[in-house]
Amino acid sequence: MGFWFAFMPLYILGLMGVTRRMRVFDDPDLWIWFAISGLGVAMVAGGIGAMLVQFAVSIWRRKELVDESGDPWDGRTLEWATSSPPPAYNFAFTPVVHGLDAWNDMKQVGQTRPQGTYLPIHMPRNTGAGVILAGAATVCGFALVWYIWWLAAAAFIGMVAVAIAHTFNYDRDFHIPADEVERTEAARDRQLASLGA
Repeated sequence: MGFWFAFMPLYILGLMGVTRRMRVFDDPDLWIWFAISGLGVAMVAGGIGAMLVQFAVSIWRRKELVDESGDPWDGRTLEWATSSPPPAYNFAFTPVVHGLDAWNDMKQVGQTRPQGTYLPIHMPRNTGAGVILAGAATVCGFALVWYIWWLAAAAFIGMVAVAIAHTFNYDRDFHIPADEVERTEAARDRQLASLGA
């Protein structure tokens, strides 16, 4: 709401032909729009202030507010089904979803984990290719904007070289062993059981 109150009056003033970035507006008919915009600014400032208070309280009371369950609000959807922080693989099995509140349904039935044995989980290895490509693209864009042709060409060639080199990286994956998945999931089950979930 603060955004709407802060900026919509300014858009309306712009459509009325008011010049931007003026130090003084002498027309009293415009003042109401600026007053409404000022109210919106106060609302935005209040929202930012509330966020800063939330940060401060979360930092000062972090020991008593710590969550051991990963599901502090008895969540209903699947993002609450993993521990916090989640394991590297997120889910040990593909959840079966029958409705909007899949995690709540699993908790109600008492089947938060699959029956049977776990399988090894295929995972991708970490790579720096994305960060390197993003950096080179940023340099290339900067160089194109400022007409630094040699830098733009070098950054573009670097992007192409990294992309081609990455296509020849065949060591891109690994498997988390089934026994490690089982240990992780058993620890999560014990954690949920100790909290009465």
